[in-house]
Amino acid sequence: MGKNLNRNGIIILVCMFILFYFVTTFFLNKRNISKNVIIPDDSIVSVKNDCDNGLQIVNNLYDNVRVLYDVVNNRFTVLQDDYIVVNDILYKKITNFDEVMNELFTSNGIKKYVSGMGGYFAYDEDAYYLAGNLVSYQTYYFRGDNTNIYITNCSDNVIDGIIYERWTTNYKNTLATIKVVKENEKWLIDDISILATE
Repeated sequence: MGKNLNRNGIIILVCMFILFYFVTTFFLNKRNISKNVIIPDDSIVSVKNDCDNGLQIVNNLYDNVRVLYDVVNNRFTVLQDDYIVVNDILYKKITNFDEVMNELFTSNGIKKYVSGMGGYFAYDEDAYYLAGNLVSYQTYYFRGDNTNIYITNCSDNVIDGIIYERWTTNYKNTLATIKVVKENEKWLIDDISILATE
């Protein structure tokens, strides 16, 4: 009698498992799996490409502007006989200021650059003047042999980044933030803030 009871119990358990299998298979086959959201790979690639494009834009502008910070009088031409004197410093009128600066900076970027360069520039009667009797025009900003630019934000009209310029032979480094904006379909530097120069 005990053997029959064990056999009956095993048969009941097997029947329950078979019934469970058929019921779950039936309901699983009826579920609608077409509602799964699949993110297309091309949208991820387009975001990456936008930031890659932003890096290229910042790189191109930085390559053109770094010399203006490193050697201040490198791109400017001055009139020798048109000058002003401020605090015993002779400032000569720059003839190509707009031509040089408007290709690289917004109006805010120009103001930031001039104020950041301190005593190198003076302004009088709607014209900029460059100090004409300084011993050196070299700041050593952004002079180096290893440039790293990191994009921290990129959108259709604004790109923010960080510049780290390392000069290994002279143990001088420059760390700065850069903001580039789009004005009249042209990318221009709106701000460069030098955070450290050692």
